[in-house]
Amino acid sequence: MSSSTGPAAAGFARRPRSYFDLIVAAYCVVLVLSNVAATKGVAFGPVLTDGGFFLFPLAYVLGDVVSEVYGFRSARRAIVTSFAAGLFSSVVFWLVIALPPADFYEGQAAFEAVLGPVPLIVAGSLLGYLAGQLLNAFVMVRVKARTRERHLWARLIGSTLVGELVDTMIFCAVAAPIIGISTAADFLNYVVVGYVYKVLVEVLIMPVTYAVIGALKRREPTYAGPGATDEVPAPAR
Repeated sequence: MSSSTGPAAAGFARRPRSYFDLIVAAYCVVLVLSNVAATKGVAFGPVLTDGGFFLFPLAYVLGDVVSEVYGFRSARRAIVTSFAAGLFSSVVFWLVIALPPADFYEGQAAFEAVLGPVPLIVAGSLLGYLAGQLLNAFVMVRVKARTRERHLWARLIGSTLVGELVDTMIFCAVAAPIIGISTAADFLNYVVVGYVYKVLVEVLIMPVTYAVIGALKRREPTYAGPGATDEVPAPAR
């Protein structure tokens, strides 16, 4: 007779079939890189912006995708996770700058000049990001509760108009003096250009957002579809 007292097979946790974790990873990468890139002021003629201008709008596109497909609770989880990643990166940069440089290392001054402002930039970015993204997700899901699967374009644009406005105002108020903006006219330029640009990006790449959302709805086995309301946040009282 064969013995059944051998070592037990190695155990592993089951990984659910979902694209959510990939989207959260993209969320984190976009936020961390845009915070570093934002330390550089950029000018296109009279138009003032920062080096993260082409990256950060993608965070709102990802936020729309998560809110539309996975609901408010999942969107909040993705936002908080990426918020933590941004905060962690800021702490890491601060610690690395504080470490004593080796005798042969000649880039300390340049390293501090480029990454030294990052903790301050991240503070403004994270405050704006947290408020703006949560508002974006809230508006997206509340409007979907009324329109169901119809009028996705209205949810995408409406949520972006609200979320990006709050985000841009908070971030620009903190980041402007750090990147060298010192006059009221330049600050207004910075805010208006940033806000209009982010909204335009959302509109221009809406066909891509539609395609991604449609693909995820078809491929996610747990997508509830029309009539699902358990992910809708309660209205404020």
